Amino acid sequence: MRAALRLLGTGLLVSVVVGACGGESDSGGGSSGVSIDDLPKLYAGAVCKSVQSCFGDLYSVFSGGEDCSKNYETALGDELPRLKQAIEKGTVVYDGTKVDACLAAIEKVGCNLVGEPAECTAAVDGTVELGGDCELDAECKGSDALCQVGAACPGKCAKKGLAGATCKRDSDCAAGLSCSDATSKCFEPAAAGAACEGGGTAPDCAMGLFCLGSDDQAKQPGSCKTLTEGFSGKAGDACWFQGKPGCSTDLRCIVEKVDTTSGQIVAKCGAPFAAGAPCKIAIPDGCPTDQYCKVPDKSFDGTCTPRPTAGQPCAKLFDDELCGADTRCEGGTCKPRQKLGGQCSTDEVCFSENCVNGGCAPSGGCK
Repeated sequence: MRAALRLLGTGLLVSVVVGACGGESDSGGGSSGVSIDDLPKLYAGAVCKSVQSCFGDLYSVFSGGEDCSKNYETALGDELPRLKQAIEKGTVVYDGTKVDACLAAIEKVGCNLVGEPAECTAAVDGTVELGGDCELDAECKGSDALCQVGAACPGKCAKKGLAGATCKRDSDCAAGLSCSDATSKCFEPAAAGAACEGGGTAPDCAMGLFCLGSDDQAKQPGSCKTLTEGFSGKAGDACWFQGKPGCSTDLRCIVEKVDTTSGQIVAKCGAPFAAGAPCKIAIPDGCPTDQYCKVPDKSFDGTCTPRPTAGQPCAKLFDDELCGADTRCEGGTCKPRQKLGGQCSTDEVCFSENCVNGGCAPSGGCK
């Protein structure tokens, strides 16, 4: 389940967009090209087209009913004032006439993101050399640099991390590398056909690939497959467990029972369930996106039930804590996602995905 959800992890695209959203002294359009105030909406649209072209129909299956463009536009708009300040200081240079080319490049990226597109670096770049003072990543010159901050601001412009370097987000790492959730180290994702996961015995797959056959508990790695291969099961096929692929996007992998002899889970591809209808545990959840299959303890059978909304206790489904769209579980209660400065105790509740000392902080640079 976690492997499938990681397929939709697109935080690395946020840093590409934020790094490219510079400022301009003339905030109007005309000969200056794209206005800075239009950037959040335009970049969000380009990023979401790219993500959706990579994951296809799987995006809607695993996105939980959330609006990709709305989420990214909110996150980018939140950081825009800092980027405007950088242009006023002269630490970021912006060319609005080159933004359209950058947007087109992002849309074409799909599953092949290995760093900031050259067209985006042409549209906006920092002026601060390596070793110079900085407050945000966009101020550092070149797509391979970031603002490295220690105990206090300002930070120093430095090269992005190579394999093995400490990281918190994918954009902390050099082009072609990702940041491991398990080790917080930069690593090279596994390519198609390569070994993957297995409880940390092999790396995660590259974006757009699915790790098939991994068993974390047994430390048994799987193999990286294309999304078509990874979600190819037809109605009635065994699925997900014992190295079987997931089901096609119109079906769900439905758990039928645990074999009393082998102790293995028996699951087969079947149709999703209707709102309020009886249901079984499925991967992904077989209920409509605004509901989940609520099951009693030690059972696989339940009823499709509305997901809790803001202010309500989080729903429990085995080890997962569930909330409705645009909310996250924090301290046992569903909480609306927070803009910069909002209270938080986890990264997930922040649009920036960065909670620092109880408050939502910018995704990179000084907090």
